[in-house]
Amino acid sequence: MRHTVVVVVALALASFAARAAEPPAFAPSYVAGTRDAGGHVMGGTEIRNLVVHDGKLFAANGYWKDTAGFGGSPGAQILVLDAAATPWRIDHAFGETLSDGRRRHLAISALSEVTFRTDGRGSPLSARAAVLLASTWDVTGRRTVFARDDRTGEWPGTVLAEDRSSPGFLPQIRSFGFHRDRSSGIDLAFAGDTDGIFSGSYDPGLPGHVRWLRTPELATDGLGSDAFPGLTGRLRISSFAEAGGRLFAAIGQQVWVRQDGAAPRWQRLYTNPSPHYSQTGLRGLTAVSEPGTSEFLLAAVEGNQSRIVRIDPATGAEATDLDLGNLLDAAWTTRVSYVIAAYNDMARVARSAGGDDLLIGLEAFIPPKAPRPPGHTVLDVVHGLEAGAWFLIRHPGGRYELRRVDAQFPGIGQDLVAARTIVASPFSGERGAIYVGGYDANDSPAHDTAWIARGFPDRDAR
Repeated sequence: MRHTVVVVVALALASFAARAAEPPAFAPSYVAGTRDAGGHVMGGTEIRNLVVHDGKLFAANGYWKDTAGFGGSPGAQILVLDAAATPWRIDHAFGETLSDGRRRHLAISALSEVTFRTDGRGSPLSARAAVLLASTWDVTGRRTVFARDDRTGEWPGTVLAEDRSSPGFLPQIRSFGFHRDRSSGIDLAFAGDTDGIFSGSYDPGLPGHVRWLRTPELATDGLGSDAFPGLTGRLRISSFAEAGGRLFAAIGQQVWVRQDGAAPRWQRLYTNPSPHYSQTGLRGLTAVSEPGTSEFLLAAVEGNQSRIVRIDPATGAEATDLDLGNLLDAAWTTRVSYVIAAYNDMARVARSAGGDDLLIGLEAFIPPKAPRPPGHTVLDVVHGLEAGAWFLIRHPGGRYELRRVDAQFPGIGQDLVAARTIVASPFSGERGAIYVGGYDANDSPAHDTAWIARGFPDRDAR
């Protein structure tokens, strides 16, 4: 299978080069450093999430490593695009400052929609209730779940946990999930926090409409070094997925599964047998259903042995769906080292009765002694970072194509660094369009580098 993937990518890139004179497939949608119609500054070093909610497109930005400093940036913002032909505007700004003048909320750490159909007793709701959830990098170490009130536009919050931050790391809620308990019939939202997995049910009488339990269903403390052999104290619950009516969570280098019931339990299903060095472990846990196959899970292994791994949700058995290092080595005629893929998720795009495509953003590094591929920008001051915004399209059956966001942005050109979030357009008249957002500061100074591009990747297929 590995050789098949390489041939597909090589042909796709050769076709891309032959069409270099054609118009770009992508164009800027959001440019950091501008103002919305109300005169508010919209900036950011990174776009971290794109989410469709209420027929609109919401974006989460952050100001990590902003050269303006903690006091000079506006604070994390949630942006919204109401329709394809309208400009972006600020939906909410987390602009609170601390006594020393620092902005409290450095970045949006997670943004996701959950849709409830039952209440906290398992009784059906008269109408489904979609709730947009968010959390932030709070420099105090407090983790709050904010929920948008679509009637007022306000974002009331519920504090789940609070710990002191450590040098170089903020405790954080990194992901949200959703699942109906098979025993009680209660629809539940889940927050993947540094301390563990918290759950909440629908309660229309509360601000934010979610009643969160303050004790985690699964505590990360004591999971053991095999859960995450990387950096001590930086365990993140990166993603959730449902398969076969069960809820799964990617925690470091492991996948855990929830056992539903009045006293729910979490059991370990899978541990990556070849973790090597990684700062996060598994990312973008996604359930896949294809005709003629049993449902399976996909996850991207971050690190210097990066791959897309295929996991059996019943047994935990694994297989490599794609060797990311080999793919990029062949496509770029060089040798990559560290790779991040599926920062948050694998975006699902409906294509045909044969199954959905999955769009997977990535970032890669090229070591100092490896060849510098022609046509690529490699930032040696950022540890050999390949500066393009690349993403994979996984077609049903496991055929992969490699694409690049070719939009030009003021100040950064095509050095977009990373495609970290992708979503299909929710707007009528944009059939086949996707929105891609990104930049990763990679612990280096940045300013107004956040970006969102709009494009039609199918036009790039031949």
